[in-house]
Amino acid sequence: MKQRVILGGLLMLAASTSVANAGFNQSRAEKFAKKNEEHITCYYLYGLTEQSGKQDIARGIITAMAYAKGMNKQEAVYALGYGSGKIAALLEADPDHREDLIQEHSKDCK
Repeated sequence: MKQRVILGGLLMLAASTSVANAGFNQSRAEKFAKKNEEHITCYYLYGLTEQSGKQDIARGIITAMAYAKGMNKQEAVYALGYGSGKIAALLEADPDHREDLIQEHSKDCK
């Protein structure tokens, strides 16, 4: 009986681990972030300029686009974070021209 309980526990652990890993495709999320870089940049810049209403709308649109591509919530959130991290790193890399970079990248945002 003890062996069955231990074996059952190990099987459940293995199954839950494989399901968790199967639900997330990092490569697909990063590819999506690169293709939608303009939208994600606007999402990030709305947050910087305290335009939370526009940021919420942008997040909804980006998430809907991700779902339309067959991505799940975890991949969509990762894509947003990945793209936002890229623009944040760009702005931090050149603090002297930060405002110029924000102006340049926010031209396409409406």
